[in-house]
Amino acid sequence: MRKEVTPDSILADHSPAIRDLCSQLRALAREVMPNATEHGYSGWHAIAFRHPAAGYVCGIFPFAESVRFLFEHGVQLHDPEGIFTGGGKQTRYIELKPGDSVPNDALRILIAEAIALRSKPGKRK
Repeated sequence: MRKEVTPDSILADHSPAIRDLCSQLRALAREVMPNATEHGYSGWHAIAFRHPAAGYVCGIFPFAESVRFLFEHGVQLHDPEGIFTGGGKQTRYIELKPGDSVPNDALRILIAEAIALRSKPGKRK
């Protein structure tokens, strides 16, 4: 069982640059998914976003030198900008380092697509 902690506690031991990147990504996720809930998970060392109709959509995974913004069902998403990394069977992510520009427009589109693809009929959007 994953232990839930606050998102801020996940970021507490990271550098200001990593915390800033995560802050930008969190704000973007909340903007696109205002109905989503945000949870910190100590086992994953991540901040996860759950949408009421689509379930777990994406997560922010901070590391010492970079941050990954992961889409749970990223293989199903279109990536015309070519920003995805990862070759697993289900997930895809983008990796950002301090000083990188957050691809806000591309991420907005990907988040919206992820919600549309995973939303279950009859659930509130």
